[in-house]
Amino acid sequence: MNGAAATTRRQEVLDRLAESGEAAFALDGSGRVVLWNKACEMLLNRPAEAALGRKCWDTVCGRDVYGNVYCYRSCPVAHQARQSREPVRRFTLVVPDNGTPHSLSVATFVLPAGRSSLDTIVHVLREDPTNPSPLEVDLEAAAARRRRPRRPLRTPQGDPVELTAREREILRRLAEGLSTRAVAERLLISPITVRNHVASILTKLDVHTKLAAVAFAFRNGLV
Repeated sequence: MNGAAATTRRQEVLDRLAESGEAAFALDGSGRVVLWNKACEMLLNRPAEAALGRKCWDTVCGRDVYGNVYCYRSCPVAHQARQSREPVRRFTLVVPDNGTPHSLSVATFVLPAGRSSLDTIVHVLREDPTNPSPLEVDLEAAAARRRRPRRPLRTPQGDPVELTAREREILRRLAEGLSTRAVAERLLISPITVRNHVASILTKLDVHTKLAAVAFAFRNGLV
């Protein structure tokens, strides 16, 4: 799906979310809430004006069933949703409601943009975690359209490339312009580990600089 088509499709889905009777909210690439529908207002007892434009972790303030903080800056759910090819499984989130814990079932979907860092993440909240609703089925179909490399990865010399999931992840972060230390902080690993992965990437791609590796990533639809 090209960038224009992805943007159109994403907006169509967000329009449906806004009108949906199911509680849902959406986040941009920085984790800010860009949609908070009426059903979400009612379920979480938070008006849209108090949520829109705020970071999701400051808005939802969710915890796991054991009371541990779940919603925070380095959210593992958002990380997995943006970077993994596997869908994020439904999970239980406990949110405060006038001081009383409220347990909800959360389904997570990613609406693709031109780059993974710009993807929109959608959470659908339900009190009844039974079979997927029509809205969730539609979101799953939209998320399934996430871009894939248009052809098998090959070096500039035409040799096949086998990058690990972590190497692809680091290559995408480099394409965002992040430094080695920033990549390490984003992925919660050490700078030495990042440097080792970068060295492996350069060897596999048969290139000598990170700039050349980033150019490869753009050519092959990895970012």
